[in-house]
Amino acid sequence: MRVELCYRRFEYRENIAKTVEFVCGGKETPFTDKTAYEVAQVTFITNDGEVSLSRSTRTQNTIHVESSNPAVASGSYSVSSRSGKSINTVLLALLGIEPTRRIATNETYHTVAFTWNAVRHLMLVPEDQVGRPQPSILFPKSTTLTTLTQSLSSLLVLVQDDKIDSSMQTESASEHRTRRKAVEQFIHQQLDDIEPRIKRLEEMRHIATNEGKTVHTYLEALRKKALHVEQQRQTLLDQDARTISHISQLNQQYEHLEVLIRQRKVLISQYESDAARLDLQLQAMKHARTHAYPTTCQFCHSSIHMSAPTEQDILVVSTEIEHIHGIQADVETDLAILADRADKVQRELQLKQQQHRQNMHTLESDIQPIAQHMQQDIEQIAHAEQLHAEYAELLALHARFKALDNADQATSNNEKYKPRECFQGDFWYSMNNTIRNILRQCHFPGADIADFSKTSFDVEIAGYSKADEQGKGYCAFLNSVVMLAFHDYLNKQSKHAPGWLLIDTPLHGFDEGTRSTEDSSMKAGLFSYLAKQAVSQQIIIIENTNHMAGIPLDGNVNIVEFSKDKHNGRYGYLDGVYDVSDES
Repeated sequence: MRVELCYRRFEYRENIAKTVEFVCGGKETPFTDKTAYEVAQVTFITNDGEVSLSRSTRTQNTIHVESSNPAVASGSYSVSSRSGKSINTVLLALLGIEPTRRIATNETYHTVAFTWNAVRHLMLVPEDQVGRPQPSILFPKSTTLTTLTQSLSSLLVLVQDDKIDSSMQTESASEHRTRRKAVEQFIHQQLDDIEPRIKRLEEMRHIATNEGKTVHTYLEALRKKALHVEQQRQTLLDQDARTISHISQLNQQYEHLEVLIRQRKVLISQYESDAARLDLQLQAMKHARTHAYPTTCQFCHSSIHMSAPTEQDILVVSTEIEHIHGIQADVETDLAILADRADKVQRELQLKQQQHRQNMHTLESDIQPIAQHMQQDIEQIAHAEQLHAEYAELLALHARFKALDNADQATSNNEKYKPRECFQGDFWYSMNNTIRNILRQCHFPGADIADFSKTSFDVEIAGYSKADEQGKGYCAFLNSVVMLAFHDYLNKQSKHAPGWLLIDTPLHGFDEGTRSTEDSSMKAGLFSYLAKQAVSQQIIIIENTNHMAGIPLDGNVNIVEFSKDKHNGRYGYLDGVYDVSDES
């Protein structure tokens, strides 16, 4: 699997999501007649084979399927779910769900057929939905109080394959006791987890009282101190960034000087060799002046005619040797200067590296522990009422369970269906943990106080919904995080994981007055997590080029950019189709 990014510079990029939705039975066509295109085709690659869906804009009620997957038969299917051969059966088969599956729609277990339309929003997130403040991105946009139960039931099918219908209304006494015991154990665990937090909260209240403050004023003072510590941390990081930049420059200088020093040493060695060779020649010439050359070869006894070197010959060689020694001396002087400069650069480099290590030590040993401790105190005080209410509710629940007679508490046939209570504990834990992990990786402020609400099925920051505290850009960002966390759970726990996700413009609205430095870090963190999650599924992201500036992308990312330039790269989504102003 891989992450695929479709950068857009104009509006053709919307056709990508429209094409997928159209071949899956959607109503809106991805292109018009004037484009000369009339067939949309999408191929789903599964572990058991490929399933290709194609649909013509002329015969819109029929979708043709070519399949090598034994679970899906090739042939023509109707877009209508009421048809005997509906495309809904193909799409559910791709999710590993039988077409006869039914889900409850209200507390009395009234059921309807489970369809692709109930969950398609979990795989196709268009631009006009990604930034919506409510309802949860895990629910269809049209979800209301009357359809909420049906939406939750649809999620249960994907999350844990629960077959919740009228046949689930009864259970045996032993099953009921087992379930109650598990719930009681869960309550005990929650009490064990919450008691230390309650104790710490009481300590903070006691400290605040001793200082003559209310908890509210004490909390405000803590927040001011935390802000000051964060400013210290940022100042240190800015200072260290300059230090690292200086270290990089010094490394480059030192490497350049090392190259120059090696060159000078090679030159000196060459000059020494040249001088030694000429000196040997000079000694031979002087010897020849005082000792006559033999006139006969000692081996072949033939005559030898050689003239002795003149004083002028000896003077030329002597002069050349002196010239070489002069050049060598100049190079040796230059070498000494370079070596001295290299020593100074190395000492300065060591000093800057020591300063960097000291900065990191100060950050890790002094500033971060203080900041974390203060943040924990702030979170605990900020959650005071919530903690007490949760603690009281758990105690009451525990007391009620203790008072029940295990032998006589078999579930009544009139028990109401409450889908929220059907989600297993690991789902809530996983969503909370994964959302926080993603937000931490994205350097999102308040990541550690983010929660996945059991009421809204959405992310909340310190108990506040994203709509209350954030703008459109942050809503799109947080909606993308929730969707990624949900798919992460499906990939790890569900046999109905779709294996793909398309999000149109997850950074929608980030260019509308948000803080560039903080948001750049958040954008980079989000796309870094996208690349990691792509190991488990295919993720298609459609995004604006101006939102992506400065974001590093690894080799796991396949980038398709629409340039709107007929002579540079791919113009747009449809080959050979240009904007009206560019057609001439």
